[in-house]
Amino acid sequence: MAAAAVSIIISGIIGTINAIPAGTDEYKAEVIVIMYHGFLKDKTLQNEYMIDPAYFESDLKYLTENGFHTMFASELSEYVEKCEPVPEKTVILTFDDGYLNNYTYAYPLLKKYSCKAVISPIGKAADDAENEQYRSSAYSQCKWSELEEMRSSGFVELQNHTYNMHTIINGIRGAEQRNNEKKEMYIKRLSSDLLRFNKRMQEETGCVPEALTLPFGAGGEAAVAAAKELGFRMVFDCEEKINYISSTDDLFHIHRFLRPNNKSSEEYFGNILKLQDN
Repeated sequence: MAAAAVSIIISGIIGTINAIPAGTDEYKAEVIVIMYHGFLKDKTLQNEYMIDPAYFESDLKYLTENGFHTMFASELSEYVEKCEPVPEKTVILTFDDGYLNNYTYAYPLLKKYSCKAVISPIGKAADDAENEQYRSSAYSQCKWSELEEMRSSGFVELQNHTYNMHTIINGIRGAEQRNNEKKEMYIKRLSSDLLRFNKRMQEETGCVPEALTLPFGAGGEAAVAAAKELGFRMVFDCEEKINYISSTDDLFHIHRFLRPNNKSSEEYFGNILKLQDN
């Protein structure tokens, strides 16, 4: 690694970025993105995507005790677009799907440790939650009002996870192009969904998402092209790789490491940092 000053991003993001002066052509960043989904205390319901909230608190303690600072995705894109060095030991935490347990368990912990996070809810799920009679942290999604409460607190940023494309139909995952679907029709279908999400988000919270979190990380270059055309500044996928950023184009291929259950914060983050050193 270069001898220049570095900062570490974890967010979902852990990584490094050389302190290159703004406006030069030598901008370099190494970024590791960490992906959370949901949190449940009932061990019989925990799995690869639903982890014990105690692990999330442990992660926050690990980060804060080791001098990390949290940041929103929009703040990262600002730094990259301006070719400005990210502050040392910066962290971005990301959550997919907008589960109610994000509000129940993660949100209080974010406030407790004064940490920021990015939540990407599913638009239709937030609409459906408004009419849900019986709600449970085990299966319910956040209502728009709960998402807005978290956003307005200053600890949570909301981004786009599609309005209604978090499905697997006939082997087509999420925002992937359908078999025999012409590219023009695919772009129109995807764009319509993303704009519907942004419209509902703006109606309910007053904000317009700038990042697209692809369901299942699926969609490829066609989805990225649509996101760019609609004015998104960043796209998150699910490839478990360290990101090497040298331009704004790299913001449209941000990879993420899934945060599993039953692994200590020290072991989990330590394993990722070992990859970074190689």
